[in-house]
Amino acid sequence: MTSLEEKTARGRKVFFLYPHSVLNEDLLIEILSHEYEVYSLRNHDAAVKIAAEHPGSILFVNIDEALGENAWEKWIRALLSQPQTAATRIGIMTYNPNAELARKYLMEMMVPCGFVQLKIGLAESKKIILKTLEANEARGRRGFVRARCPDPKIASLNVRVGKKAHAGPILDISAAGMSFGLDTATDIKAETVLQDIQLRLKGTLCRVKGIYKGIAKGTRGTHLAMFAQPLEAETTLKIHRFIFQALQDEMDSFVRSHAS
Repeated sequence: MTSLEEKTARGRKVFFLYPHSVLNEDLLIEILSHEYEVYSLRNHDAAVKIAAEHPGSILFVNIDEALGENAWEKWIRALLSQPQTAATRIGIMTYNPNAELARKYLMEMMVPCGFVQLKIGLAESKKIILKTLEANEARGRRGFVRARCPDPKIASLNVRVGKKAHAGPILDISAAGMSFGLDTATDIKAETVLQDIQLRLKGTLCRVKGIYKGIAKGTRGTHLAMFAQPLEAETTLKIHRFIFQALQDEMDSFVRSHAS
């Protein structure tokens, strides 16, 4: 398996470049709830650098904004012709009903992620996007999108085991479970049911039940827990919203650090 195949097997990053107003944060979080790793981008120069950094990623381009029709065609052709970005899977999004424009991108340029004509309506557009992501195996072998939590002030937990309360930082989290640290020593046995875990995610509180899985291999104090399923819908939304914001913050930081 090549390096690119190994990376994409773990899942493809999905970028929306200049997303239309209908593709607001709530809708992107809804797409993430299907366990696709999604981001919003507002800079086409940065998008080139990101495509080179993440080969094989999926990039939906809003050709109604920022550049004109001819400039977008030139930009996309350049992206697909450069060795470091040629593996990018492009999709087009537009309100333009021009059939010739669709033919050019689909038949001549053969963009692999389709031509989404937004006038068909938001629900149908979302359905097409999700089908496109599934067809392009954007989820990979990864079952759940996970976000790292490097700052304990942003993500932390409290949990009671028996009569003793513990607190600590969340290290990473998905809708399936999390890794975390504890501020006090504990001898929790694997498969112990944690009846009441309080998560604090960027100031948002939610409660979950979990199953303790022990210490992660190769670490001295990274604890693992899986959430008891199914989570309440509101809890799942809070976790997905946090994951989206954490991933977006990380990507925005990358863009700022690579600004020309």
